[in-house]
Amino acid sequence: MSLQEFIDTNHDTLLAMTRKKVAKRSKEPRSDELETKHGVHVFLREMSEALTAEAKRDPAQRAEADPPTSPDIAKTAALHGRDLLGLGFSIDEVVHDYGDVCQAVTELAVQLDAPVSVAEFHTLNRCLDNAIASAVTAWTASEEGRGTSKDERLKRLVGGSIKLFELLRAGKVAPGGSAAMVLGQNLEKMRAMLE
Repeated sequence: MSLQEFIDTNHDTLLAMTRKKVAKRSKEPRSDELETKHGVHVFLREMSEALTAEAKRDPAQRAEADPPTSPDIAKTAALHGRDLLGLGFSIDEVVHDYGDVCQAVTELAVQLDAPVSVAEFHTLNRCLDNAIASAVTAWTASEEGRGTSKDERLKRLVGGSIKLFELLRAGKVAPGGSAAMVLGQNLEKMRAMLE
């Protein structure tokens, strides 16, 4: 069974496991409406689509460092990050949502003794990296230029940058991936704001 088939077959279980992880660490309950619009449910579907597309690629190309990922993942993650900011969630909570998905997939695969190929795991990590990068970008940039103070924008940029640095330092995102690129962009924005 491929990882894509595993995710599709166990979609409801993975969703329940992820929601349970979110509930354990969240101060605020998540509404089903918010979750259905841009949350884990949609991310699991988009990740499955990315795995399907990746499986169709030439096997020699699957080893490329960062082949294209579904653009829907970035769009949905940005909306999710913006939604969570609007509800007062911290950058930690935004990022942990995607980490919870990865943990749920990994834990269930181990429980069910489901094999995951290196190429599939690489695609999973790339999807997570891209989702985290987009969610953090939206969380740090939301409302920019629309009445949000410079201090508030700077605070969000610092918070998002610290979280991305922690992920890089812990090896949870790739140093050459989207999250690292967003960290660099955030540092440039902060420098421009301080000049």
